[in-house]
Amino acid sequence: MIVVCTGGRIRLVRQVDHQAQCGVMARAWGNETFGRPAPYEALIDAAECHDEGWRGHDLTPRIDATGRPVNFPDLDRAIHAPMYELGIAEAVIRGPRVGLLASMHGQGLYEKRMGLDGPCPPRDDRPTYELAFLRDQERLQAELRAHLGDSDALQAWAWAAYRILQAWDVLSLYLCWDGLDDGREWILPRVPRVVGDAGIDIRVGARDTQTCTVDPWPFADDNVDLSVPVRWIEDHAYPSDAAICAAVDSAEQEVLTVAAIPGPARV
Repeated sequence: MIVVCTGGRIRLVRQVDHQAQCGVMARAWGNETFGRPAPYEALIDAAECHDEGWRGHDLTPRIDATGRPVNFPDLDRAIHAPMYELGIAEAVIRGPRVGLLASMHGQGLYEKRMGLDGPCPPRDDRPTYELAFLRDQERLQAELRAHLGDSDALQAWAWAAYRILQAWDVLSLYLCWDGLDDGREWILPRVPRVVGDAGIDIRVGARDTQTCTVDPWPFADDNVDLSVPVRWIEDHAYPSDAAICAAVDSAEQEVLTVAAIPGPARV
């Protein structure tokens, strides 16, 4: 669950709605500068299921030490890792390339997005369950690559597709979490224009509270509607997990109207 406390209320975006928003970006992606790595359908599928493991948790959120719902980066990783394993297994069913990208995404959450967010931390002092998760994902990726006929071309496709998936993931978090609300600039790092490209940084800024600017522009149309369902609950301490679940269940769903347009942020 993506949690934002604002104006005396808590705004909640389910991870499965976040991944659906990423799917909208996937279908809108591509122009003369930014190509679509072929085969592209697998990347669309991965965008739409890369956080599938959250589905059950979104239905049964938990409270943190303050009595508010646990925000997605704060979830205990002893819960997080097996949850992602289940989601990745479902992605594999969709296809080996889909599963490969979902597995890379899951691993990247523990590895600074495979280096996109900085050097990967050493594994020496990691918890046992985290090391097991990483080993399992590396083994799964090797099996999927072997099934696909491991080659330099496949490796290049996977690295390009993974970085594009991360660009969508971060852009969605900018819109749904705290980037747009705070009017800050974020960077989508090393986004490839073609397979094999080292990639370029894309800058994301706020035009207003409902519109982000993206520079350089990677989409086909000049305006991309990225509206997403949200739920609002009162911002106070809830006494139990059951209480927060009841509040979320009874909350009315609304639509957070947000869009992306070309160009630098307005100063």
